[in-house]
Amino acid sequence: RFFCLGYCSGDHTTMGSEFIMVLSDSLFSAYKKWGVHLRSLKDGPETVQVCHCVASGCSLMMPWDGRKKSPQSAIAMAAHALEGRNKEIRQKLASDPVVRVLLLKAADSIADCRNYGEQFPELVAGRRRSRLMSRLETPWSICDLQDVVQQRPRKRKFAAVEACKLRLKDGFYDEEDTWHFRHDVAKQAEDEILKTIRRTARLRYGDSLKNGDILLVLAAGWNVSGDNYSSLDSAGKAFLRAELVAAAELCALNGHRVSAFRDKMHELLRRNRGSHKCFLRKSVHKIRSQKRSSSRRWMHAITKCSRKSKGL
Repeated sequence: RFFCLGYCSGDHTTMGSEFIMVLSDSLFSAYKKWGVHLRSLKDGPETVQVCHCVASGCSLMMPWDGRKKSPQSAIAMAAHALEGRNKEIRQKLASDPVVRVLLLKAADSIADCRNYGEQFPELVAGRRRSRLMSRLETPWSICDLQDVVQQRPRKRKFAAVEACKLRLKDGFYDEEDTWHFRHDVAKQAEDEILKTIRRTARLRYGDSLKNGDILLVLAAGWNVSGDNYSSLDSAGKAFLRAELVAAAELCALNGHRVSAFRDKMHELLRRNRGSHKCFLRKSVHKIRSQKRSSSRRWMHAITKCSRKSKGL
């Protein structure tokens, strides 16, 4: 596995551009297979800064083997990044900007969903239990985007998807591996999904992303679709329930500042370490949006972290 919590920096521009943080499994692993890394995304004449937290084979909450306490889930990587230990990320987050949330649609995420029916029914049903998650989920799916890329007939059209210019006769997948993008087009597919997410965010949030807000994209959960939801497994875990609760609680903070998300991620990681009874007690459909706080503790945390890194 490629482990990169030390922050791999690719070709990227100044941190004054739009900033997107993506929490994912292997869906966004075309550039780096594992870990936290920064890169630039060219979208027409504009350049967007993307911070990837890639937990291949894992999920928002589930680490590599489902039991280890080591920080290998997507949320653990993101919490580490939000501590501001990387200079470029610290500069971008120094003002404690507002965070806008989008979930990548869980349904119709791979080609097999079109050919044989939904392959992740438990995750899809779990998302639908929450009005909050349903409201923040992209209205289009990866298969909808692939239809445009292949120029296939479409029952529903979405402005953000129809704007895609990429054309691939064979689409994103092949017959040998219907769960992952073809190696020869994986980077193109990843870029087009991010561009479409960005267009969707602009339609939903207007110019706020241009004016300093950052976009948090949740694109994980498929790897725990078959895990426990209503009861504990032999290890005391219920990762599907934990995944949905975590996603809903992050969605509940939509419009809050980075510091609130950082604190919530650390709280979720603490709850994740032991038995998942605490998650079983949470009703996904009852999780509601949280009122915004005027707290500005982020500057203190950033300053403290900066001093530690300098040995002061």
